[in-house]
Amino acid sequence: MAKNNRSSNRSSGRKKTAGIRIVIVILAVLLALGIVIIPIRSGLMASAEENNSENITVSSFETGKLSEALSEAADGTDHNFIKNIAVLSGTLDQDDFAALTAIPNLEILELAGTEVKDGVIPENALTSRNQLSFISLPKNTVEIGSEAFSSNRKLVKIVMPDSVKRIEDHAFASCESLENFPISEKVEYIGAGAFQDCKAITEFVIPYGITEIYSDTFSKCGFESISIGPNVKKIDSGVFADCNALKQIYAYAEEAPVLEGDVFRNVSADIHCYPDSEDSYQSWKLQNMTVSGDLAGEYTVPEEDTEETESAETETETDTETAEEDEDVTETDITETAPAETGAASEEAAPASADVSESSGGISVGIVIVIVVMAMIIAVLATILVMNSRKNKQ
Repeated sequence: MAKNNRSSNRSSGRKKTAGIRIVIVILAVLLALGIVIIPIRSGLMASAEENNSENITVSSFETGKLSEALSEAADGTDHNFIKNIAVLSGTLDQDDFAALTAIPNLEILELAGTEVKDGVIPENALTSRNQLSFISLPKNTVEIGSEAFSSNRKLVKIVMPDSVKRIEDHAFASCESLENFPISEKVEYIGAGAFQDCKAITEFVIPYGITEIYSDTFSKCGFESISIGPNVKKIDSGVFADCNALKQIYAYAEEAPVLEGDVFRNVSADIHCYPDSEDSYQSWKLQNMTVSGDLAGEYTVPEEDTEETESAETETETDTETAEEDEDVTETDITETAPAETGAASEEAAPASADVSESSGGISVGIVIVIVVMAMIIAVLATILVMNSRKNKQ
């Protein structure tokens, strides 16, 4: 009886050992295939992405049909791989801006050679673009609609013509990476929350034509200093709220603007005004301000902003003339069309491209973990197999 039990146990042990060997072989084959195939597939994906990532140039288009012009210029390229677009001429309307939103990974957009219908960039024209880092606006832009460029969190630089007069509510709200804004001295209206939560803007000049600053216009901005134009009469609630870095305010109005509500919540700064105006600014001390009548000189808009815009327009006009002479536009046109200072935008966009390459072109962390786990399972099963073999021999 005991002999039969030992024989039965050995037979059962052999069956288990055979089963374990089969499992080990299967896992080993899968592991080998994974190690060989995954890098090849990843390499092919990276190569495909590199080959399909293109700059698109549209020489001209019919209003309302930019989508067709983009498709023709793309020549079959998947829209997911288009990074840079230059439109050299034509008049854009709301449908044309909608066509641009269909390019999900757009990083650089050149429109300085174009015009916009009625001079108005429509509401929600290009909101929440995940990768957009640079844009130049149409040369006849007069008004930027509500939330036109809001929540473009990677937008570093924008170039706009000096024809702009109105910036509507929340037009650039939550553009967290937007640096010094090229405000034109011709701007007459800046809407509520227009630059709310623009953390990267370190200085700003309120244009000469502004008479009232509306609620939350600059709340949560990264200002270190700001200049308030001489014609501002009223500042609404929360305009500079939570601008924690704001330390220097240069007020050019001869009579202190009326403050409505908690204008300077969580702000402590020095107010610099003209000596003759110092008494009128004493009321601002109630909001954690110190007042100094040491302001000298006249109010001016920085010249560099205007020069930069003019330079961009000149370069775009030159590129447009070149495109008309030669229809064979190369991929380098997008670089030639862009202003000389778009380096910041390109550098900002680079990490996004790198992220895409890492996720699609390389082996992800999850795949590495799966391979390691499979190798560990094989090692454990092999150990069990060896132990069973020794036990069966005994």
